[in-house]
Amino acid sequence: MASIEISAVEVLALKKLALINGALAQSLGNAQAKREQTSLLLVLMDVVARADLANRVEEITRA
Repeated sequence: MASIEISAVEVLALKKLALINGALAQSLGNAQAKREQTSLLLVLMDVVARADLANRVEEITRA
């Protein structure tokens, strides 16, 4: 599996993007579009959680 490094600032930006995406998903009137945005949100939240965890582990191992 390929890996990339995501800085703490980038994780914060992705968290903000997830909030915006969640608001967009809730505001959509079209049911299909709402489901698609919600699915994208779940993927984004998973990526953010994994990146956040990886950054925390790296900080702990450096200390």
